[in-house]
Amino acid sequence: MAQFQTHKGTTVTYSVTEKAWGHDLVFLNGNLATSRWWMPTIEALKPLTVSSSNLKGRFIFIELPGCGDSAPLTTELDVHQISQDYIELLNSLSVQKASVIGHSTGGLLACLMMSQSPALFQKALLLDPVAAHGIQFDDSVLEKYEEMKTNKELTAAIIGFTINNCDMNSAFFRQIIVEDTFKSVQNVGSKMIRALRGINVESDIQKIQTPVTILFGEKDVLLPKEDVRQLTDLIP
Repeated sequence: MAQFQTHKGTTVTYSVTEKAWGHDLVFLNGNLATSRWWMPTIEALKPLTVSSSNLKGRFIFIELPGCGDSAPLTTELDVHQISQDYIELLNSLSVQKASVIGHSTGGLLACLMMSQSPALFQKALLLDPVAAHGIQFDDSVLEKYEEMKTNKELTAAIIGFTINNCDMNSAFFRQIIVEDTFKSVQNVGSKMIRALRGINVESDIQKIQTPVTILFGEKDVLLPKEDVRQLTDLIP
């Protein structure tokens, strides 16, 4: 992992895999997730590249503040600032016309990045994205996030609930998903949830010029399907 210092003094943690794709592909995580969660996706993509000799693009994985190898948070979060920090990072890597894949919170951040810097991206894939009005979790959910900081089994139960047909005894779940989530929730707690409550970024999303595909899991129990339909309607 590497670290990028923004001009405002904050740090963005990221990693790069060289010669991985036909063009640069940026991966943005959901809340509490890490770049390691993309490992099954990367394995699934490998057969599509084995016969290609023109792999000049990179996989660029960017961590959310406080998640993965990022430092613990000492301040509150702002999604517009996070997206601007990500843009600064990609500019420092000379990224142009990349594709972006954003999951959950990463999907919303991808939308903000596309609206702020349209020249960076040629297309986007949003997976169960947080929509234009953020999320409306009540205070009881925030309290659970605080409880998770000291209870790894509670963390495992909650994150397992969000994964359809989750095998909670698998090595990948126990050693990567749970360990990463527990570390992230200790560093971040409920700060991202607070940052997503009460926002309205409709005007930003209406500026998007990039072709966007949105995939929404029909069994998603956390994000309202109607919110994603509204997000789809907002994107020109």
